[in-house]
Amino acid sequence: MPPGGPKVPLLPLHGGSAGLDGPVRLWTRPRRVGANLAVADDKERFGMRNRLGLIGGGIVLLLACLANSSRAQVAGAIAVYPETSSIEIGSSRQFSAYVPISPNTITWSVNDIVGGNTTIGTISAAGLYQAPTVAPAANVVTVKARSTAFPTSVGSATLTITRRYPWLWSVSPSPLTTGNYTVRLNGANFAPDSKALANGVELATTYISSTRLDASGAAAAAGSLQFAVRQPGPGAVTGNVVSVTVNTATTTVAISPTSASVALGSTRTFSATVSGTANKSVTWSVNGVVGGSSSVGTISSSGVYTAPAALPASPTVTVRATSVATPTAFAQATVTLTVPPPPPVTVAVSPASTTVQLGASQAFTAVVSGTNNTAVTWSVNGTVGGSATVGTISAAGFYTAPAAMPSPATVTVRAVSVASPSSSGQSTVTLTSPPVPPVTPSQVAAARFLEQSSFGPSPATLERVAQVGIEAFLDEQFTLPETPIPLPSGNSAGSLRQWALYNYSSAPDQLRQRVAYSLSQIVVTSGTKLVYADELVPWLRLLSQHAFGNYRDLLRDVTKCPSMGKFLDLANSMKPGMGGGANENYPRELMQLFTIGLWMLNQDGSQQTNAAGQPIPAYTQETVRQVALALTGWTYATAPNATPQNANWEYFGAPMETRQGNHDTTAKTFLGTTLPAGQTVEQDLEGVLDTLMHHPNIAPFIATRLIRSLVMSNPSGAYIQRVADVFVDNGAGVRGDLKAVVRAILLDPEARQDTATVNQGRLKEPILHISGFLRALNGRFTSGQQVTYLFDYMAQGVLTPPSVFSWFSPLYRVPNSPLFGPEFQIYTPTEATLRGNFFHAILNYPGSDFVVDLAPFQPYGNDMVSLVEKANQVLLYGRMPAAMKQVIINAAAPGYDAKTRIETALYLTALTGQYAIQH
Repeated sequence: MPPGGPKVPLLPLHGGSAGLDGPVRLWTRPRRVGANLAVADDKERFGMRNRLGLIGGGIVLLLACLANSSRAQVAGAIAVYPETSSIEIGSSRQFSAYVPISPNTITWSVNDIVGGNTTIGTISAAGLYQAPTVAPAANVVTVKARSTAFPTSVGSATLTITRRYPWLWSVSPSPLTTGNYTVRLNGANFAPDSKALANGVELATTYISSTRLDASGAAAAAGSLQFAVRQPGPGAVTGNVVSVTVNTATTTVAISPTSASVALGSTRTFSATVSGTANKSVTWSVNGVVGGSSSVGTISSSGVYTAPAALPASPTVTVRATSVATPTAFAQATVTLTVPPPPPVTVAVSPASTTVQLGASQAFTAVVSGTNNTAVTWSVNGTVGGSATVGTISAAGFYTAPAAMPSPATVTVRAVSVASPSSSGQSTVTLTSPPVPPVTPSQVAAARFLEQSSFGPSPATLERVAQVGIEAFLDEQFTLPETPIPLPSGNSAGSLRQWALYNYSSAPDQLRQRVAYSLSQIVVTSGTKLVYADELVPWLRLLSQHAFGNYRDLLRDVTKCPSMGKFLDLANSMKPGMGGGANENYPRELMQLFTIGLWMLNQDGSQQTNAAGQPIPAYTQETVRQVALALTGWTYATAPNATPQNANWEYFGAPMETRQGNHDTTAKTFLGTTLPAGQTVEQDLEGVLDTLMHHPNIAPFIATRLIRSLVMSNPSGAYIQRVADVFVDNGAGVRGDLKAVVRAILLDPEARQDTATVNQGRLKEPILHISGFLRALNGRFTSGQQVTYLFDYMAQGVLTPPSVFSWFSPLYRVPNSPLFGPEFQIYTPTEATLRGNFFHAILNYPGSDFVVDLAPFQPYGNDMVSLVEKANQVLLYGRMPAAMKQVIINAAAPGYDAKTRIETALYLTALTGQYAIQH
């Protein structure tokens, strides 16, 4: 027992184990925990005298003892375990230290670098060494444990860092034969610079993977070779040995093929492979005769055997290859000689391939050899005589292509020998669409004219314009009888809306319908207020009746029209003091929208300005008040069998009637005119119309509105002035002649400018866009269609514009542009998408709502270039850019049948900006 009492062992320091000379142990006194372990008490050690003095001396003595004890512990040496070892790169090793020092803390270092580094390896505070991933040049390092209390006390160990041990599991092939060899070494931990060894000698080595090396060498004599793998460089290490037996090589010969049948007079090539000797030469023989003979066949030095012309006594001969180096080594093949069969029956078809246009014909001929019977049976794609789908062929070989393109667009014409049905010849026929003739300038001109003067070109109208010319066609349209406007049974406004769509796409008097449609956007009423058909029909009939008449007559009849009387409240407008006084709605719109507009205009449509450069108003509120007084005294016509009233109830079967007692008879002064007092209702109306018809604004105002609706949104001032001049004087002194104005608009040089300029054209609104698409495909809305609601979604409800300004403001400009573009006001992304949906429905679901004729496109269903060109000509009149054609070809080509491809090409063309813009 140590002095001062029993010692209590502490836990091993730094993970040391009993297996390495036992744990490091530190010793110290225990706490006083009971009588059995107690030291002698104060009374025994020091006595009772002068206790306080003795205690002080005892403290001094205790400190001295402790100091002596510490000095005694420094004398012990620090030991590091394991003292000498090796480690593979990337591996770890736990070190421990015996430290007989108090305190027993130490620092670990590698090559005197505390903690080490990535080059020589690192060591943790707990003694866990981590080898580097690459062996250092000096691959033997020193691991040290140094006392933190007494740095001169150090323990060390030597550690050799090696590359990973290259395990060799097997070598193949095994055994080897003398001479050159190539082997495969299988194992683990191979590296790109690993070297294979044979009996300690490096071989030419190819690294395949970490588990495979290929090596080449030479075995000079029989015996064995000791194979191993060495990892070179710093930390070099050589792995285990695998022994492979080496045998003496023997000469062998192999022949290929080992048997064959050869027809008389024919040839067959044989090959020989010699192993076990460096001399690979052989001697060829037939039935033991080197080179053979004419009776059994000959063979060349390269192994080409030629059978004899006649069958020998034995039909079997032997072809042998004998080693030149070892004549006892040979291999042989058995050749069976056969009599060649009679020449086969062959059929040759001419031409062997050709291209035939749909609907055209091609003559084929068949030459039969090997038989006296030269008759053949003709078929197309396996069907004797062909079919309407792939084309027909006569017994004489006359092929007629189908009318529509099949899929695929190639067919096979075959001639089968009657004498030998297994013998046939064939020709590949590539079907092509008839060429799409280019669009001529006159056709472009006709199509543009019809876009402006109708609800879109149709095949019939295009043909007619081509026959007679634009001016003659225009004259024909002026003389066509007016299409009657019916009053639907049940007085349904919905039925009237359906009829309107049908009429737009089907009426023969297309020019009248288009002009009336344009006038309806100037002189506006709407089904939003006129909710029954009989309320709208009078207005529609007036627009149709006066489309080619005089504008003054239209204004007079519109003023008296009960439709307008209700829509803009002129009916029962009375002089002041009676029923509230004169209503100003109609008088205001009569000036603002129907005749002169808001601002004073020059004859070219430009605004007049005052000295300050501000536009000059065309009228004032006082003007409106005066005109309203002049137009008092009108009421609805008296219904049949009804008693006339001072203010009749609504009746739409006749023009409005006058009530002189409700008319303001005072003098009215407006726009430089004074209507004298005491005039009748009719006289004041005529005075208002005279004033407005002779106002300088009306000609450029109406000219601009009609040009924008029919031809383009941004006409030049010169264009407007030329048309305005015709409005003023039709050449015969007549003012307001709409027929002359329409002719001037459509025949003006700017309208007939067929090469688009930057600012020409107009966006098609939904009614024109959809109707034009139907007419282009020789289609129409049906009379009972149920699609008017779709136009409501596209912001152009049929016969139901939302306001007196119609569906869009005539002054709306293209966003972010100075150009006018009224129709763009209802061309949002949503509405554009809805148009696309409508086109899709027309192409994919025709039937009760609309009909189209896609027959003209059928020949091109499998010819994408011609199909897109056909769509280009029908919808864009040959003006599609080349890049757009390619995009549509790429998009439509994957369609699974011709119908799908046709629909896709037409749909995508209809979606283009080129088709949305009328030019």
